[in-house]
Amino acid sequence: MLVEESIWIAEKIKEILPEEPFPVLNIGSSTLAYRTEKQPFIQNNIFNLFSDEKKQVIHLDMKRDDGIDLVGDLSDENFRRLVKELKPKLILCNNILMYLNKNTRKELSKILFEILAENGYLIITNSLVFPPSPDPVEAYYRATPEKIYKSLFDNFYLIDQNIAKTEYSFYKFLKSKPKLILIKLLRFFMPWYKSKEWWFMMKYYLFDLKKNYSSTCLFLRKK
Repeated sequence: MLVEESIWIAEKIKEILPEEPFPVLNIGSSTLAYRTEKQPFIQNNIFNLFSDEKKQVIHLDMKRDDGIDLVGDLSDENFRRLVKELKPKLILCNNILMYLNKNTRKELSKILFEILAENGYLIITNSLVFPPSPDPVEAYYRATPEKIYKSLFDNFYLIDQNIAKTEYSFYKFLKSKPKLILIKLLRFFMPWYKSKEWWFMMKYYLFDLKKNYSSTCLFLRKK
């Protein structure tokens, strides 16, 4: 998650806090250490908004670890039924779409609509300009707010949309890491290794290398 992205999410949450949109379901939450140490701005900007996080926020992930309250796969019907019974009034689904193929993205959009309580809120974010994640399951999905809404979430009311922009880029990062430049140049001559990643990086170098990192943000409400 980008710092600017977390600030935008926090602003949207503040708009609806008087409505007490609890419980909040944080899908793909990762660990407590990730939220408080690796990317502490997630905790500081977002989850510190809740006075009693243990009662108001449910952190959901597919792996068991510290700081994860609910472990399971939302594609599993029985687990999905359990989550639906919690009646989440606000769902945070941040930087998940980038790891999913087209069919799975559509399936997730249906699942989110199903488990969200009536008149509940959904905050979706996804990388827009960003190099590939080191995660091996990265699907290299990048899309504007308009495209994500029209292709996946047009059954929700669109309250707000935004592109959270930063002041830093991969080009600036490379300039500070000269050894990494050599590694990336060597990678250019290895298209057979992780070919999908190679193609994504070639397009990224051609069109987005000097563009500042940014993230697509959507604030939605269930119809």
